[in-house]
Amino acid sequence: MEEYKVIGKPITRIDSALKVTGQAIYAADISLPGQLHCKLLRAPYAHAKILNIDTSRAERLTGVRAVVTGKDFPQTRFGFLPTTRDRVAWPRDKVRHWGEAVAAVAATSEDIAEEALDLIRVDYEELPAVFTSEEAMREGAALVHENMKGNVAFQYNCHYGDVDKGFAESDYVKEIAITSQRVTCGFIEPHSILTHVDASGRINIQASLQSPYIVWRHFCRGMDMPLGKVRIINPFIGGGFSGKQDPFDLDFAAVKLAMITGRPVKCVMGQDEVLATQRQRHSKIATFKLGAKRDGTLMAVDATLISEGGAYACVSPLNIEIFGNAGLIFPYRLPNIRYDGKRIYTNKAPCGSVRGQSLVIARYMFEAVMSEMADDLGLDQYEVRYRNAYRNGDVTPTGWLISDWDFAGALKKVAEGIGWEERKKNPLPNRGIGFGGIGLGTGHSRISGYTASGSVIKVAEDGSVNIIYGGTEIGQGLDTVVAQVTAEVLGVPMESIIVGAEDTDYAILEAGMYASRGTVHAAGSIKAAAEDARNQLAGIAAQMLEVAPEKLEFAGGRIFVQDNPDRGYAMLDVVRQAYYTRGEPIYGRGVWVPPYMEFPATPGAQLCGQPWEYTAMAQAIDVEVDPETGKVRVVKSVNAYDVGQVVNPLMMAGQMEGGTLASMGQALFEESEIDDQGRPRNANFEEYKMCTSMDAPEQEAHPIICPSPHTAFGVKGGGEISTNTSLPAVTNAISAATGVRFLEMPITPGRIVKALQDKGKSK
Repeated sequence: MEEYKVIGKPITRIDSALKVTGQAIYAADISLPGQLHCKLLRAPYAHAKILNIDTSRAERLTGVRAVVTGKDFPQTRFGFLPTTRDRVAWPRDKVRHWGEAVAAVAATSEDIAEEALDLIRVDYEELPAVFTSEEAMREGAALVHENMKGNVAFQYNCHYGDVDKGFAESDYVKEIAITSQRVTCGFIEPHSILTHVDASGRINIQASLQSPYIVWRHFCRGMDMPLGKVRIINPFIGGGFSGKQDPFDLDFAAVKLAMITGRPVKCVMGQDEVLATQRQRHSKIATFKLGAKRDGTLMAVDATLISEGGAYACVSPLNIEIFGNAGLIFPYRLPNIRYDGKRIYTNKAPCGSVRGQSLVIARYMFEAVMSEMADDLGLDQYEVRYRNAYRNGDVTPTGWLISDWDFAGALKKVAEGIGWEERKKNPLPNRGIGFGGIGLGTGHSRISGYTASGSVIKVAEDGSVNIIYGGTEIGQGLDTVVAQVTAEVLGVPMESIIVGAEDTDYAILEAGMYASRGTVHAAGSIKAAAEDARNQLAGIAAQMLEVAPEKLEFAGGRIFVQDNPDRGYAMLDVVRQAYYTRGEPIYGRGVWVPPYMEFPATPGAQLCGQPWEYTAMAQAIDVEVDPETGKVRVVKSVNAYDVGQVVNPLMMAGQMEGGTLASMGQALFEESEIDDQGRPRNANFEEYKMCTSMDAPEQEAHPIICPSPHTAFGVKGGGEISTNTSLPAVTNAISAATGVRFLEMPITPGRIVKALQDKGKSK
């Protein structure tokens, strides 16, 4: 492996001091002179016609400057796919879930805005509602969208190999049903926006947006205005986990109110609003029919998925496709796959992307079925996984050649780290070890043309280096990654690098932060831009030194002749020569586009193209279960991950630890609950339980470095894989500790105690 000067080093994050000292400015911290405060009135019904909205009393309240309702917004539909454009900026005639916004107030203070909400009268005609997939799919069920038969928002199927033949050649065939629950994204910063209309009539937005460029396009479509009318600038973002990828009701409301009043408008959601009305992970019901040889060799799977996702489709089509087209393909050899998935509308808050997409649930479910198979056949849980793991040179049923990865090595590392062989010889009472695995092509999703990433690097007159790019720093450390890449290419100290705010006016092009693509895409475009700037500087320095440009090196803030460091100049001297003598400012431009795999939108279509970088992770988790109380203690977690060349080991370890805790919470206690009227039951962080540092087990994380030959510095995506393995590892460990297979989440103490009681009765 090539040794780098900056890449691969545990460099302190460039934003760490600002964040730990409280100096980082988030959307809710920003204020403008004369700003108004916006509050939203939310519907008290899960499904109802809006008959009339009377805002007259609110409008007369002292301090109120404007009130808007659905009639003030265009009814242009927008959405992820042309076939699933089911949203408008604001509802005009009907609400489809509890808490959907129906009116918004702009006032001189938050208290006045809240008071004004109480003065708005809305007349509704309540309609029958559906809250589960089973209810929604019944004949004669109420339709969430009148034009969507059977409440099916989207369906997708794929078929690889000969599934029937695979089952016929199997010694073992078993079918089980398994479910997962709704959970929230879990970011701490609520949705916030501050917007104003400038003197030119352009709308300026500062908001908590994970992917401002995705929001930009959807927002402008929903508002029926050209892209050039709107500018989005990102402040610091307090976490996203894919939950800030859409324009939300507060964004549309704040902009419309700013347009009406001519004053800045600020809107900050409460956490109760976020938890009750904004994006969540889909709940899922799946059946798996698995076929295998007696030695555990996987032969075939036939899977069906029913995914409940609330009132609007959002990014659900991708969620449904990924479950079958990635979640079932990796990381084990499985030659024959049949999958049919449906996304169902219900009268609940809409679901969207949550970290790991549906891969998290696909891996939880498949690993549970695989563990059940191993138990039934009396096979070693580790050995059956190791035997079936894809190796380099294997070809998937989709026709992809596996290369440059080491999932088998990751499995071996976690088995050693967790003490698997010793535990088999000396089992401990009420203790269990579970395994989980994931593999996927990363940074690759080619969704229409919005897949490129562009960057510009300006080397300023004082030698500082300014980076303009479209990636969003959402806590994952991307700003530090691009600074390290720049420092590596230009040979300048990290302290001289300035990473600008994400700004739709200046970024060339960026698809967004999803699919573990941030590092792959940003590193590619930044490296290209830095090399462009370097080539310009090398051309000038070569003339100054009377050597060929290719004979020069960049290091330590200097440009010098190879093998002769004393013969050269400080880079600042070359920069000044460019600016002051030649009149040639240094701007480097770079673009990176993935030239490969596409996710087709046509039901039944097969994946096309070849991913070029594969990432993998294995995890083993040791738990202890108290049989009297059902309480689960996660004792130790060991993971091993192949994410190519690690740019920053400190940040990568943080990703692994954070991802482990996130999925542990879904396994053990997280669940978004509603009552029989669709109203939230636990929309606060007292009753909605998430993992904290108090729940963190002892953790080990081991990099298995297999660089990609096709990306900048050999990087691969690693932000999401850590969420995909701890969920199956925890659930499988609980099953090993109790002797009971749990097929419903969360695995709460009550469910454990009941299962153990039922197990005792059946003996």
